[in-house]
Amino acid sequence: MLWIRKFTLGFATAFVLLLSLSPAKAWFIPPVGRSLVPRQSITNDSTFVTATNGEFFIGPQTFFFSGTNAYWLQSLNDVDIDLTFSTMVTNDIKVVRTWAFNDVAQVPQGLQYFQVLSDGKQTFNDGPNGLQRLDQVVKTAAKYGIRLVLTLTNNWTSKPNPSIAPLTLSSDFGGMDVYLQAFSPGGTHDEFYTNTEIISAFKAYIQHVISRYADDPTIMAWEIANDPRCGSSILPSNNCNTHTITNWVDEISSFIKGIDKKHLVTAGDAGWYCLRCPKLFSHLPPTPPRAGSALDGSFVVDTEDIIAVPGIDFGSFQLFPDQADYGTFASQGSFLINSITTGNGWISEHVNTSTSLNKPASLLAYGILLQTNFAQFVPVNASNSATDFLHGSTGGVSDEEGNYAQIAWSISSFNGVLGGVLNYQWTQHNLTGTSSGNSSLSRRDTTTSPGDGYVNGPITSLAQGARSFALVT
Repeated sequence: MLWIRKFTLGFATAFVLLLSLSPAKAWFIPPVGRSLVPRQSITNDSTFVTATNGEFFIGPQTFFFSGTNAYWLQSLNDVDIDLTFSTMVTNDIKVVRTWAFNDVAQVPQGLQYFQVLSDGKQTFNDGPNGLQRLDQVVKTAAKYGIRLVLTLTNNWTSKPNPSIAPLTLSSDFGGMDVYLQAFSPGGTHDEFYTNTEIISAFKAYIQHVISRYADDPTIMAWEIANDPRCGSSILPSNNCNTHTITNWVDEISSFIKGIDKKHLVTAGDAGWYCLRCPKLFSHLPPTPPRAGSALDGSFVVDTEDIIAVPGIDFGSFQLFPDQADYGTFASQGSFLINSITTGNGWISEHVNTSTSLNKPASLLAYGILLQTNFAQFVPVNASNSATDFLHGSTGGVSDEEGNYAQIAWSISSFNGVLGGVLNYQWTQHNLTGTSSGNSSLSRRDTTTSPGDGYVNGPITSLAQGARSFALVT
Protein backbone atom coordinates (compact mmCIF):
# COMPACT_ATOMS: atom_id res chain seq x y z
CA MET A 1 0.00 0.00 0.00
CA LEU A 2 1.22 3.49 -0.77
CA TRP A 3 2.00 5.47 2.35
CA ILE A 4 1.24 9.07 1.45
CA ARG A 5 0.74 11.52 4.26
CA LYS A 6 -0.47 14.52 2.35
CA PHE A 7 -1.47 15.57 -1.17
CA THR A 8 -2.69 18.94 -2.29
CA LEU A 9 -6.02 18.69 -4.08
CA GLY A 10 -4.45 19.31 -7.48
CA PHE A 11 -1.91 16.56 -7.05
CA ALA A 12 -4.50 14.10 -5.78
CA THR A 13 -6.49 14.67 -8.94
CA ALA A 14 -3.38 14.24 -11.07
CA PHE A 15 -2.51 11.06 -9.20
CA VAL A 16 -5.92 9.49 -9.80
CA LEU A 17 -5.83 10.48 -13.46
CA LEU A 18 -2.41 8.99 -13.98
CA LEU A 19 -3.44 5.76 -12.31
CA SER A 20 -6.28 5.55 -14.79
CA LEU A 21 -3.90 6.06 -17.70
CA SER A 22 -1.05 3.75 -16.82
CA PRO A 23 -0.68 0.10 -15.89
CA ALA A 24 -0.17 -0.65 -12.22
CA LYS A 25 3.36 -1.86 -12.82
CA ALA A 26 4.29 1.63 -14.04
CA TRP A 27 3.77 2.97 -10.57
CA PHE A 28 5.78 0.75 -8.35
CA ILE A 29 8.17 -2.08 -9.04
CA PRO A 30 8.88 -3.57 -5.61
CA PRO A 31 12.58 -3.71 -4.73
CA VAL A 32 13.98 -6.63 -2.80
CA GLY A 33 14.88 -6.64 0.85
CA ARG A 34 13.07 -3.44 1.88
CA SER A 35 9.97 -3.15 4.05
CA LEU A 36 7.52 -0.40 3.22
CA VAL A 37 7.53 1.25 6.63
CA PRO A 38 6.97 5.00 7.02
CA ARG A 39 10.00 6.87 8.21
CA GLN A 40 10.12 9.04 11.28
CA SER A 41 9.83 12.79 11.02
CA ILE A 42 13.14 14.60 11.15
CA THR A 43 14.17 17.86 12.71
CA ASN A 44 17.19 19.70 11.37
CA ASP A 45 19.69 20.37 14.12
CA SER A 46 23.43 20.69 14.57
CA THR A 47 24.12 16.99 14.00
CA PHE A 48 25.86 15.65 10.92
CA VAL A 49 24.01 13.40 8.50
CA THR A 50 25.35 9.86 8.71
CA ALA A 51 24.77 6.61 6.84
CA THR A 52 24.47 3.23 8.57
CA ASN A 53 23.09 -0.11 7.39
CA GLY A 54 21.59 1.29 4.24
CA GLU A 55 19.88 4.33 5.80
CA PHE A 56 20.59 8.00 6.48
CA PHE A 57 20.40 9.37 10.01
CA ILE A 58 20.51 12.69 11.84
CA GLY A 59 21.48 11.69 15.33
CA PRO A 60 19.29 8.70 16.26
CA GLN A 61 16.53 9.60 13.80
CA THR A 62 16.19 8.20 10.31
CA PHE A 63 16.60 10.94 7.71
CA PHE A 64 14.54 10.57 4.56
CA PHE A 65 14.69 13.66 2.38
CA SER A 66 13.18 15.31 -0.63
CA GLY A 67 14.70 18.37 -2.21
CA THR A 68 15.93 20.04 -5.33
CA ASN A 69 18.87 21.16 -7.47
CA ALA A 70 20.07 24.74 -7.88
CA TYR A 71 23.56 24.61 -9.39
CA TRP A 72 23.54 28.42 -9.86
CA LEU A 73 23.17 29.53 -6.23
CA GLN A 74 26.70 30.93 -6.03
CA SER A 75 25.92 33.31 -8.92
CA LEU A 76 23.22 35.16 -6.96
CA ASN A 77 23.67 38.12 -4.66
CA ASP A 78 23.07 37.83 -0.93
CA VAL A 79 19.47 39.04 -1.10
CA ASP A 80 18.57 36.59 -3.85
CA ILE A 81 20.28 33.68 -2.09
CA ASP A 82 18.21 34.44 1.00
CA LEU A 83 15.00 34.72 -1.03
CA THR A 84 15.68 31.40 -2.73
CA PHE A 85 16.35 29.46 0.47
CA SER A 86 13.42 31.09 2.27
CA THR A 87 11.10 30.04 -0.57
CA MET A 88 12.56 26.55 -0.56
CA VAL A 89 12.04 26.02 3.15
CA THR A 90 8.47 27.27 2.85
CA ASN A 91 7.95 24.43 0.40
CA ASP A 92 9.45 21.75 2.65
CA ILE A 93 12.80 21.42 0.89
CA LYS A 94 15.22 19.47 3.08
CA VAL A 95 18.29 19.13 0.85
CA VAL A 96 19.71 21.16 -2.05
CA ARG A 97 22.41 20.04 -4.48
CA THR A 98 24.61 22.85 -5.85
CA TRP A 99 27.98 23.45 -7.48
CA ALA A 100 30.94 24.06 -5.14
CA PHE A 101 33.34 24.84 -8.00
CA ASN A 102 33.87 27.66 -10.48
CA ASP A 103 37.00 27.10 -12.57
CA VAL A 104 38.35 29.54 -15.14
CA ALA A 105 41.38 29.69 -17.42
CA GLN A 106 41.77 33.43 -16.87
CA VAL A 107 40.29 35.98 -14.47
CA PRO A 108 36.88 37.01 -15.88
CA GLN A 109 35.80 40.62 -15.97
CA GLY A 110 32.86 41.33 -13.71
CA LEU A 111 32.15 37.75 -12.67
CA GLN A 112 32.98 35.60 -9.68
CA TYR A 113 35.31 32.60 -9.90
CA PHE A 114 36.80 30.17 -7.39
CA GLN A 115 40.10 29.24 -8.98
CA VAL A 116 42.25 29.96 -12.04
CA LEU A 117 43.77 26.97 -13.84
CA SER A 118 46.23 27.96 -16.55
CA ASP A 119 49.67 27.00 -17.89
CA GLY A 120 50.17 24.32 -15.28
CA LYS A 121 49.38 26.68 -12.39
CA GLN A 122 46.52 26.83 -9.90
CA THR A 123 45.42 29.94 -8.00
CA PHE A 124 42.53 29.98 -5.51
CA ASN A 125 40.26 32.98 -5.10
CA ASP A 126 39.17 33.40 -1.47
CA GLY A 127 37.88 36.94 -2.00
CA PRO A 128 34.38 38.44 -2.08
CA ASN A 129 34.02 37.47 -5.75
CA GLY A 130 35.45 34.03 -5.02
CA LEU A 131 34.83 31.36 -2.44
CA GLN A 132 33.12 33.86 -0.17
CA ARG A 133 30.15 33.43 -2.53
CA LEU A 134 30.04 29.75 -1.60
CA ASP A 135 30.42 30.75 2.05
CA GLN A 136 27.28 32.83 1.68
CA VAL A 137 25.37 29.91 0.20
CA VAL A 138 26.38 27.65 3.09
CA LYS A 139 25.64 30.33 5.68
CA THR A 140 22.17 30.99 4.30
CA ALA A 141 21.33 27.30 3.98
CA ALA A 142 22.25 26.91 7.65
CA LYS A 143 19.99 29.86 8.52
CA TYR A 144 17.01 28.02 7.05
CA GLY A 145 17.92 24.54 8.25
CA ILE A 146 18.57 23.18 4.75
CA ARG A 147 21.30 20.60 4.10
CA LEU A 148 23.59 20.81 1.08
CA VAL A 149 25.12 18.28 -1.29
CA LEU A 150 28.17 20.12 -2.65
CA THR A 151 29.54 18.99 -6.01
CA LEU A 152 33.30 19.40 -6.43
CA THR A 153 33.64 19.30 -10.22
CA ASN A 154 31.70 18.63 -13.42
CA ASN A 155 32.30 16.21 -16.26
CA TRP A 156 30.90 18.83 -18.64
CA THR A 157 32.43 22.18 -19.56
CA SER A 158 30.83 24.26 -22.31
CA LYS A 159 32.39 26.98 -24.44
CA PRO A 160 31.10 30.53 -23.83
CA ASN A 161 28.10 31.57 -25.88
CA PRO A 162 27.74 35.37 -26.30
CA SER A 163 23.98 35.01 -26.66
CA ILE A 164 23.63 33.31 -23.26
CA ALA A 165 24.54 35.18 -20.08
CA PRO A 166 27.59 33.77 -18.26
CA LEU A 167 26.95 31.38 -15.37
CA THR A 168 23.56 30.42 -16.81
CA LEU A 169 24.12 26.82 -17.91
CA SER A 170 25.15 24.02 -15.57
CA SER A 171 28.28 23.57 -17.69
CA ASP A 172 29.33 27.24 -17.38
CA PHE A 173 31.24 26.82 -14.12
CA GLY A 174 34.33 25.01 -15.38
CA GLY A 175 35.11 21.43 -14.53
CA MET A 176 37.33 18.58 -15.64
CA ASP A 177 38.26 19.93 -19.06
CA VAL A 178 39.53 23.19 -17.58
CA TYR A 179 42.01 21.14 -15.54
CA LEU A 180 42.90 19.19 -18.65
CA GLN A 181 43.56 22.28 -20.75
CA ALA A 182 45.71 23.77 -17.99
CA PHE A 183 47.87 20.73 -17.25
CA SER A 184 47.71 18.59 -20.42
CA PRO A 185 46.55 20.68 -23.39
CA GLY A 186 45.61 18.48 -26.31
CA GLY A 187 45.07 15.47 -24.06
CA THR A 188 42.03 13.25 -23.86
CA HIS A 189 39.22 13.77 -21.35
CA ASP A 190 40.01 10.64 -19.35
CA GLU A 191 43.43 12.03 -18.43
CA PHE A 192 41.55 13.83 -15.67
CA TYR A 193 41.29 10.45 -13.96
CA THR A 194 44.86 9.26 -14.58
CA ASN A 195 47.22 12.23 -14.98
CA THR A 196 49.04 12.63 -11.66
CA GLU A 197 49.49 16.39 -12.04
CA ILE A 198 45.78 16.89 -12.69
CA ILE A 199 44.83 14.61 -9.81
CA SER A 200 47.14 16.57 -7.49
CA ALA A 201 45.53 19.86 -8.56
CA PHE A 202 42.04 18.48 -8.01
CA LYS A 203 43.03 17.18 -4.58
CA ALA A 204 44.47 20.59 -3.73
CA TYR A 205 41.16 22.23 -4.61
CA ILE A 206 39.22 19.63 -2.65
CA GLN A 207 41.34 20.20 0.43
CA HIS A 208 41.04 23.98 0.10
CA VAL A 209 37.24 23.84 -0.08
CA ILE A 210 36.65 21.12 2.48
CA SER A 211 38.81 22.92 5.04
CA ARG A 212 36.31 25.81 5.00
CA TYR A 213 33.41 23.57 6.07
CA ALA A 214 34.98 20.58 7.78
CA ASP A 215 33.03 21.23 11.00
CA ASP A 216 29.80 22.47 9.43
CA PRO A 217 26.84 20.03 9.58
CA THR A 218 25.02 22.13 6.95
CA ILE A 219 26.94 20.03 4.44
CA MET A 220 25.18 16.70 4.07
CA ALA A 221 27.66 15.25 1.60
CA TRP A 222 30.49 15.91 -0.81
CA GLU A 223 29.71 14.79 -4.33
CA ILE A 224 32.98 14.11 -6.10
CA ALA A 225 31.76 15.00 -9.59
CA ASN A 226 28.65 15.47 -11.64
CA ASP A 227 28.26 12.56 -14.07
CA PRO A 228 31.90 11.39 -14.38
CA ARG A 229 32.49 9.34 -17.53
CA CYS A 230 35.19 8.69 -20.13
CA GLY A 231 34.25 11.45 -22.56
CA SER A 232 33.03 15.02 -22.55
CA SER A 233 33.26 17.85 -25.07
CA ILE A 234 36.86 16.59 -25.27
CA LEU A 235 36.98 13.01 -26.54
CA PRO A 236 38.34 10.08 -24.50
CA SER A 237 41.22 7.80 -25.31
CA ASN A 238 40.72 4.22 -26.47
CA ASN A 239 42.04 3.01 -23.11
CA CYS A 240 39.29 4.39 -20.88
CA ASN A 241 37.09 1.72 -19.31
CA THR A 242 34.93 1.23 -16.24
CA HIS A 243 37.97 0.56 -14.07
CA THR A 244 39.37 3.98 -15.02
CA ILE A 245 36.43 5.72 -13.38
CA THR A 246 36.09 3.31 -10.46
CA ASN A 247 39.79 3.51 -9.50
CA TRP A 248 39.61 7.31 -9.61
CA VAL A 249 36.53 7.31 -7.37
CA ASP A 250 38.39 5.07 -4.95
CA GLU A 251 41.42 7.38 -4.86
CA ILE A 252 39.46 10.61 -4.49
CA SER A 253 36.96 9.29 -1.93
CA SER A 254 39.83 7.89 0.14
CA PHE A 255 41.56 11.27 -0.02
CA ILE A 256 38.42 13.08 1.16
CA LYS A 257 37.93 10.63 4.00
CA GLY A 258 41.52 11.22 5.03
CA ILE A 259 40.89 14.93 5.60
CA ASP A 260 37.19 14.92 6.54
CA LYS A 261 35.69 12.07 8.53
CA LYS A 262 32.49 13.94 9.44
CA HIS A 263 30.78 14.32 6.09
CA LEU A 264 29.35 11.74 3.73
CA VAL A 265 30.86 11.17 0.29
CA THR A 266 29.13 10.08 -2.90
CA ALA A 267 30.58 9.65 -6.38
CA GLY A 268 27.99 11.62 -8.35
CA ASP A 269 27.84 9.19 -11.24
CA ALA A 270 24.57 9.13 -13.17
CA GLY A 271 23.99 5.53 -12.17
CA TRP A 272 24.99 3.77 -15.40
CA TYR A 273 25.31 -0.01 -15.13
CA CYS A 274 27.79 -2.33 -16.78
CA LEU A 275 26.40 -5.60 -15.50
CA ARG A 276 28.86 -7.95 -17.20
CA CYS A 277 31.96 -5.85 -16.54
CA PRO A 278 34.58 -7.33 -14.20
CA LYS A 279 34.43 -5.74 -10.76
CA LEU A 280 37.11 -4.27 -8.54
CA PHE A 281 35.06 -3.88 -5.35
CA SER A 282 31.58 -5.33 -5.70
CA HIS A 283 30.97 -8.80 -4.29
CA LEU A 284 27.53 -9.17 -5.89
CA PRO A 285 27.00 -12.09 -8.28
CA PRO A 286 27.10 -11.31 -12.02
CA THR A 287 23.83 -10.21 -13.59
CA PRO A 288 22.94 -10.64 -17.25
CA PRO A 289 22.76 -7.32 -19.13
CA ARG A 290 19.34 -5.89 -19.90
CA ALA A 291 18.08 -3.69 -22.70
CA GLY A 292 18.66 0.04 -22.51
CA SER A 293 21.78 2.18 -22.80
CA ALA A 294 21.67 2.90 -19.06
CA LEU A 295 21.93 -0.82 -18.30
CA ASP A 296 24.03 -2.40 -21.05
CA GLY A 297 27.40 -0.73 -20.45
CA SER A 298 27.09 1.85 -23.24
CA PHE A 299 28.26 4.67 -20.98
CA VAL A 300 31.39 2.79 -19.78
CA VAL A 301 30.55 3.44 -16.13
CA ASP A 302 29.89 0.71 -13.54
CA THR A 303 27.70 2.16 -10.81
CA GLU A 304 27.53 -1.14 -8.91
CA ASP A 305 31.30 -1.21 -8.54
CA ILE A 306 31.42 2.49 -7.69
CA ILE A 307 28.87 2.15 -4.87
CA ALA A 308 30.96 -0.71 -3.46
CA VAL A 309 34.07 1.51 -3.16
CA PRO A 310 34.94 1.71 0.58
CA GLY A 311 35.12 5.52 0.62
CA ILE A 312 31.65 5.92 -0.91
CA ASP A 313 28.91 6.25 1.71
CA PHE A 314 25.89 6.15 -0.56
CA GLY A 315 24.95 5.54 -4.15
CA SER A 316 23.86 8.39 -6.39
CA PHE A 317 22.05 8.30 -9.69
CA GLN A 318 20.04 10.48 -12.08
CA LEU A 319 16.92 10.06 -14.21
CA PHE A 320 16.34 11.96 -17.47
CA PRO A 321 14.28 9.82 -19.87
CA ASP A 322 14.66 12.40 -22.64
CA GLN A 323 18.36 11.61 -22.76
CA ALA A 324 18.86 7.89 -22.05
CA ASP A 325 17.18 4.48 -22.36
CA TYR A 326 16.35 3.16 -18.90
CA GLY A 327 14.68 0.08 -20.30
CA THR A 328 12.61 -1.05 -23.26
CA PHE A 329 9.79 1.23 -24.37
CA ALA A 330 6.48 -0.51 -25.09
CA SER A 331 5.60 -0.10 -28.76
CA GLN A 332 2.06 1.03 -28.00
CA GLY A 333 2.88 3.24 -25.03
CA SER A 334 3.18 7.01 -25.10
CA PHE A 335 6.49 8.70 -24.31
CA LEU A 336 5.06 9.79 -20.97
CA ILE A 337 3.88 6.35 -19.84
CA ASN A 338 7.02 4.66 -21.14
CA SER A 339 9.14 7.20 -19.27
CA ILE A 340 7.25 6.58 -16.06
CA THR A 341 7.47 2.81 -16.41
CA THR A 342 11.16 2.61 -17.26
CA GLY A 343 11.97 5.34 -14.74
CA ASN A 344 10.32 3.37 -11.95
CA GLY A 345 12.25 0.30 -13.04
CA TRP A 346 15.46 2.35 -12.93
CA ILE A 347 14.69 3.45 -9.37
CA SER A 348 14.03 -0.14 -8.40
CA GLU A 349 17.37 -1.24 -9.88
CA HIS A 350 19.22 1.24 -7.69
CA VAL A 351 17.28 0.43 -4.54
CA ASN A 352 18.12 -3.24 -5.07
CA THR A 353 21.80 -2.55 -5.75
CA SER A 354 22.27 -0.27 -2.75
CA THR A 355 20.32 -2.65 -0.49
CA SER A 356 22.51 -5.55 -1.57
CA LEU A 357 25.62 -3.48 -0.80
CA ASN A 358 24.12 -2.23 2.51
CA LYS A 359 24.38 1.43 1.54
CA PRO A 360 21.63 4.01 1.02
CA ALA A 361 21.00 5.47 -2.42
CA SER A 362 19.63 8.81 -3.55
CA LEU A 363 18.14 10.04 -6.79
CA LEU A 364 20.14 13.27 -6.90
CA ALA A 365 18.67 14.72 -10.10
CA TYR A 366 15.58 13.86 -12.11
CA GLY A 367 13.37 15.66 -14.59
CA ILE A 368 11.56 15.56 -17.90
CA LEU A 369 11.47 18.27 -20.56
CA LEU A 370 8.29 20.29 -20.86
CA GLN A 371 6.76 21.59 -24.08
CA THR A 372 6.98 25.14 -22.73
CA ASN A 373 10.76 25.08 -22.58
CA PHE A 374 11.68 22.24 -24.94
CA ALA A 375 13.28 24.58 -27.48
CA GLN A 376 15.51 26.09 -24.77
CA PHE A 377 17.11 22.79 -23.80
CA VAL A 378 20.93 22.96 -23.98
CA PRO A 379 22.87 19.67 -23.91
CA VAL A 380 25.52 19.37 -21.21
CA ASN A 381 28.31 19.19 -23.79
CA ALA A 382 27.14 22.22 -25.75
CA SER A 383 26.39 25.91 -25.36
CA ASN A 384 23.51 26.16 -27.82
CA SER A 385 19.96 24.85 -27.76
CA ALA A 386 19.67 21.48 -29.51
CA THR A 387 16.96 18.87 -29.30
CA ASP A 388 17.53 16.67 -32.33
CA PHE A 389 19.50 14.07 -30.37
CA LEU A 390 16.97 13.63 -27.58
CA HIS A 391 15.70 10.11 -27.03
CA GLY A 392 12.02 9.39 -27.60
CA SER A 393 10.67 12.84 -26.84
CA THR A 394 9.36 14.73 -29.87
CA GLY A 395 8.60 18.07 -28.31
CA GLY A 396 8.37 17.67 -24.57
CA VAL A 397 5.42 16.80 -22.38
CA SER A 398 2.73 19.12 -21.09
CA ASP A 399 3.07 20.78 -17.70
CA GLU A 400 0.50 18.40 -16.21
CA GLU A 401 2.19 15.35 -17.73
CA GLY A 402 5.52 16.50 -16.36
CA ASN A 403 4.04 16.69 -12.91
CA TYR A 404 2.45 13.25 -13.27
CA ALA A 405 5.86 11.79 -14.10
CA GLN A 406 7.54 13.46 -11.15
CA ILE A 407 4.81 12.31 -8.76
CA ALA A 408 5.12 8.75 -10.07
CA TRP A 409 8.89 8.61 -9.66
CA SER A 410 8.72 10.17 -6.21
CA ILE A 411 6.07 7.74 -5.01
CA SER A 412 8.11 4.86 -6.38
CA SER A 413 11.16 6.24 -4.54
CA PHE A 414 9.29 6.71 -1.27
CA ASN A 415 7.78 3.23 -1.38
CA GLY A 416 11.10 1.72 -2.33
CA VAL A 417 12.58 3.42 0.73
CA LEU A 418 15.11 5.24 -1.39
CA GLY A 419 17.25 7.51 0.77
CA GLY A 420 16.14 10.72 -0.91
CA VAL A 421 15.06 12.40 -4.13
CA LEU A 422 16.13 15.75 -5.60
CA ASN A 423 14.14 17.30 -8.43
CA TYR A 424 15.98 18.98 -11.30
CA GLN A 425 15.61 21.85 -10.95
CA TRP A 426 14.36 24.66 -8.73
CA THR A 427 12.96 27.72 -10.47
CA GLN A 428 13.11 30.94 -8.45
CA HIS A 429 11.18 34.05 -9.45
CA ASN A 430 11.32 37.68 -8.23
CA LEU A 431 15.12 37.87 -8.10
CA THR A 432 16.77 41.27 -8.20
CA GLY A 433 18.64 40.25 -11.34
CA THR A 434 22.19 40.85 -10.10
CA SER A 435 24.57 37.95 -10.39
CA SER A 436 26.87 38.12 -7.38
CA GLY A 437 27.51 39.66 -4.01
CA ASN A 438 28.50 42.99 -5.54
CA SER A 439 25.98 44.69 -7.81
CA SER A 440 28.82 45.99 -9.97
CA LEU A 441 29.45 42.40 -11.01
CA SER A 442 26.00 42.01 -12.51
CA ARG A 443 25.86 40.32 -15.92
CA ARG A 444 22.29 39.03 -15.79
CA ASP A 445 19.14 41.10 -16.18
CA THR A 446 16.53 38.41 -15.56
CA THR A 447 14.49 38.08 -12.39
CA THR A 448 14.14 34.31 -12.86
CA SER A 449 16.89 31.88 -11.88
CA PRO A 450 19.16 30.42 -14.59
CA GLY A 451 18.30 27.18 -16.33
CA ASP A 452 19.41 24.80 -19.05
CA GLY A 453 15.98 23.62 -20.15
CA TYR A 454 14.76 21.69 -17.13
CA VAL A 455 12.60 24.33 -15.48
CA ASN A 456 9.45 23.55 -13.60
CA GLY A 457 5.85 23.79 -14.69
CA PRO A 458 3.31 25.87 -12.80
CA ILE A 459 2.27 23.10 -10.41
CA THR A 460 5.73 22.26 -9.11
CA SER A 461 7.37 25.66 -9.36
CA LEU A 462 6.55 26.40 -5.71
CA ALA A 463 6.57 22.85 -4.35
CA GLN A 464 9.65 21.05 -5.53
CA GLY A 465 10.08 18.14 -3.25
CA ALA A 466 8.14 17.23 -0.17
CA ARG A 467 4.78 18.96 -0.39
CA SER A 468 4.07 18.29 -4.02
CA PHE A 469 5.46 14.77 -3.77
CA ALA A 470 3.24 13.84 -0.85
CA LEU A 471 5.66 13.12 1.97
CA VAL A 472 5.40 16.00 4.43
CA THR A 473 7.11 15.54 7.77
